Amino acid sequence: MPTPNRTDLKKIPESQRVPWNSTLRGKYIKDYIDTYKDPKWDWSKLDIHHVVQRQYGGTNSFDNLYPLPRDIHQQVVERWWDHY
Repeated sequence: MPTPNRTDLKKIPESQRVPWNSTLRGKYIKDYIDTYKDPKWDWSKLDIHHVVQRQYGGTNSFDNLYPLPRDIHQQVVERWWDHY
């Protein structure tokens, strides 16, 4: 999994963060399959992780997104960001 290339990220106000919703999730999945071919994953068990989180100015660009198993994303990666 890619990691942020900086360690001095500052939180930005919620009103300035890029949105994320099911439409954008679907677009990412389509773009992923178009780019890498269909891995035949059960996408319902995966979260789309923002390498640089939206709360730190991360975007929805393809290179800032990464599919992760939901349990790893929520129990490991997100907990790390909670203490950033």
